[in-house]
Amino acid sequence: MIRFQQMTDQEFQVFRDRSLNEYIDNMSKNYDMPIEKATENATKQFDELLKDGLNTENQYLFHVVDDETNEKVGVIWYNYKEQDRQVFIYEIWMDPGKRGKGYGTQTLDELHNKAKDLGANKVGLHVFGQNTGAIALYKKVGYEKNSIVMTKKL
Repeated sequence: MIRFQQMTDQEFQVFRDRSLNEYIDNMSKNYDMPIEKATENATKQFDELLKDGLNTENQYLFHVVDDETNEKVGVIWYNYKEQDRQVFIYEIWMDPGKRGKGYGTQTLDELHNKAKDLGANKVGLHVFGQNTGAIALYKKVGYEKNSIVMTKKL
């Protein structure tokens, strides 16, 4: 089983650097965007969403920890919008060496419990189309498509 563990300010900086760099790379590749523009857009989004870092209201950032080994195996970042009664997952990330071992499913199960405790009646997320592993996980635990954006390179 897993649990969510609060990050320290130092751990938040490590998370932010890794997450932002991965997001820049995904934006550039998936939207065929120059890296400079992806860097500008992604940095602006992070700065707006996490304006007060770990202390940003309604933003939740946790390490995912294996209860048995006490090892940090991943990260989850989500927010709660009370007016919509929705939790939105900004990131669920598992250490590459820990993927495929059930941690993602357990993390989503724990998130669903926490979302209910907050008063949410739904959980939303965005996933890049090339992230087939994440898409398979989300389908497996009952997420459904509600929008598809497609492109064709000419």
